[in-house]
Amino acid sequence: MANIGHGAYKSMLDWSLKVSSIATPASMVVGLSLGSPTTISFSEIATNLGYTRQALTFGAAATPGGSASASNNVAASFGTFSSSMVLSGIFLADSISSAAGSMLWFGTISPIRTPLIGDTVSLASGGLGITLS
Repeated sequence: MANIGHGAYKSMLDWSLKVSSIATPASMVVGLSLGSPTTISFSEIATNLGYTRQALTFGAAATPGGSASASNNVAASFGTFSSSMVLSGIFLADSISSAAGSMLWFGTISPIRTPLIGDTVSLASGGLGITLS
């Protein structure tokens, strides 16, 4: 996942150019998308289908070979789903509420997941990586 959301790229640019002192997000959550998320669209699953965003934390970034990467250091579980659907995207946001917050990072799921009614979807610790190069 190396796509930067609209809310994050302005903050990153302002911070790196010393235009402002940007505080880190108050919370970090992971969510799932029916379609591929974009800088302006979450394509998020409706909360009435047994889904809610999950809190997530990351370890410090490593800097091997001219890049930087970090991965989640806690697991997350979504469901129990009340409807079958195709999940093709994942995103990080700064609010647990699906009606609020800014997208920070986004990407696609590979392979695409298709949970059935009653299923859960899990994200293992270390299963979500972000790399900048």
